[in-house]
Amino acid sequence: TSPTVASGPRIAIRGDIDALPISDAKTVDYKSQCDGVMHACGHDVHASIILGAMQVLTAMHRDRQLPWPIAVRAILQPSEEHATGARHMIHHHALRDITAILALHVDPTRHVGCIGLRSGVLCAAADMIEVHFHGRGGHGARPHLTDDPIDACTHWVQSAYRRVARSANPHETVVFSVGEIISGHSPNVIPDTAHLRGSLRSLDQESRGVALETLEDVCEAIRRETNCKVEMTLGVPAPAVINDPAMVALLSDAVVQSLSAGAIELIDWPSMGSEDFSCYLEHVPGAMFRLGVAGDQVGSAPLHTSTFDIDERALAIGVRVFVASVINFFDPEYLGSRAETRVE
Repeated sequence: TSPTVASGPRIAIRGDIDALPISDAKTVDYKSQCDGVMHACGHDVHASIILGAMQVLTAMHRDRQLPWPIAVRAILQPSEEHATGARHMIHHHALRDITAILALHVDPTRHVGCIGLRSGVLCAAADMIEVHFHGRGGHGARPHLTDDPIDACTHWVQSAYRRVARSANPHETVVFSVGEIISGHSPNVIPDTAHLRGSLRSLDQESRGVALETLEDVCEAIRRETNCKVEMTLGVPAPAVINDPAMVALLSDAVVQSLSAGAIELIDWPSMGSEDFSCYLEHVPGAMFRLGVAGDQVGSAPLHTSTFDIDERALAIGVRVFVASVINFFDPEYLGSRAETRVE
């Protein structure tokens, strides 16, 4: 925290710091030095920008260049990818005395110099789902003497894909995907168990509830059909990221001031990806923006891939947006009018 005021509003700027279990395939001098682990989602960029913004604000305070007192806290958060880090930070008082919060996420679909903004729902809610199938194994030559958990698992996946898609209101986006199936140890042995993990993405509580009820119905149907025990459990959910309109207006003004009005790109549709930044927004108003990182030579590789990289010009741009946003947040005129501020 860098407080220069004794009391009153305080803003936090958050960056996440975890990596992903992906091998870095880039041939650069800053390639990951840890085998099988890399910053494939830009979290190192987020942390660097937060650090840079704090350094600039600290220098401006030291050199008496701030137009008015500010109070800002940097939050460097682990475990965003597991949707547990934000709750951990909140539990350990990262939001104590904080009245608003800002964050960013790199966006390889936008050119460097572009800032993506959206009021309202920015990212979907996410539920991590695990299903365990307990059957009765045996020899692959005598399946009639077994209760096959692999058969139950594959039927469950196909039924879940079909049923969730058919139960959701077509006007309410719901996405369910299975990303992991584990079972067996030999090609001629039917195992006793199978296990799968997947994710459910939704934009509102009603559609989420319908989808979860549908998955429970699928479990019951597969139990009856295969005689296997089917147990579904939910991991730690990440709520939807809902950007506060007044905080988006703050970011918009900062972009115009530090870059240009042409740098703003309004985001038409929410992302079905998730972000546990949403947990902070359950406590204080805030907003997340998308930072364009794609250059002519580098930065267009998708998130969560082994070649993800950025055009490093984006680092300074992110710092400028945060610095301007923090300073403007404490503008006496803004403090008196932000309740009415909105971005269309």
